[in-house]
Amino acid sequence: MSFSPEGIFPALPTPINEDGSINLEAAENHIEYLEENGVHGIVPAGCTGHAATLGDQGSENLEYDEHVKFVSKVAEMTELPVIAGDGMNSTQQTLELATRIEENADIDAHLMISPYQNCPPQDLIIEHYRELAEELEKPIIAYNVPGRTGRNIEAETAVELARIDGIIGIKEASLDFKQIHEIGRRLEEQGLYDDFSLGSGDDAANHFVFEQGGSFGISVSANVDPERVVEVWELGYKKGDIQAAFERNRELRPLHDAMFQEGEKNPISVQYAVNLLGFDFGTPRMPLDRKPREDDQYQNRSEIRNVLENQELI
Repeated sequence: MSFSPEGIFPALPTPINEDGSINLEAAENHIEYLEENGVHGIVPAGCTGHAATLGDQGSENLEYDEHVKFVSKVAEMTELPVIAGDGMNSTQQTLELATRIEENADIDAHLMISPYQNCPPQDLIIEHYRELAEELEKPIIAYNVPGRTGRNIEAETAVELARIDGIIGIKEASLDFKQIHEIGRRLEEQGLYDDFSLGSGDDAANHFVFEQGGSFGISVSANVDPERVVEVWELGYKKGDIQAAFERNRELRPLHDAMFQEGEKNPISVQYAVNLLGFDFGTPRMPLDRKPREDDQYQNRSEIRNVLENQELI
């Protein structure tokens, strides 16, 4: 339980070949790019990794257990910490998947989205994470993203999670600035920051989370511009220069917005952007597969290209 999340951890998209298989070579090339630009760890198979389409989670044969195998391969590609995305919408499925990942992959922690679609009440969210923490060896980072799960992890609940052994942080992607401030305030007042970390799960809020005492960000934009996303963390968290962090993150706002365009769902945009950088990531699987076509005049593609050109990334 010695791992403590600190820094910028890109949420890795899952590169897909034309035949539908995972492109491991593209993943390794991209991870090298991320390492060269100063990131602090890698997060495979989360929402940005389109984990909902990684199949055969229950297979007894690792060769066919795609989710486990991909996390394992990513862990072999890097010496940086690896946080495995392995939350599912039932406690038992989450436990089975996370256990298999621990058995087969050299990871440092689990990133577990709160149970989606089921929308459990706050007390059962706590019990969900408590049971997982009791059964697993590696520490857990809870993940609050009500836009995907249908249920918010409230500030009081987050603080209760901080009291559970084995739960070391929360990735906050609610974009509720009042709630994020309240979590940070309570963690500091109650002396819980020593063993529990607050992290940003939305790049637009990175500087704000660091101002509240947050120590890490699990970032989509860092897949595209890792160097400057890391700079926001260094300015805001390491140096405590919140104004400078805000200004740098404001410069990145067009990129953040481009990664989450209206009408689109992550990871469509980031996967296209990574392709523009020269990495062969293909497109997400159905139903988020938006393959380029000869007559493709899709407006969002032009906007992403323009942003990357204006940010001097391509």
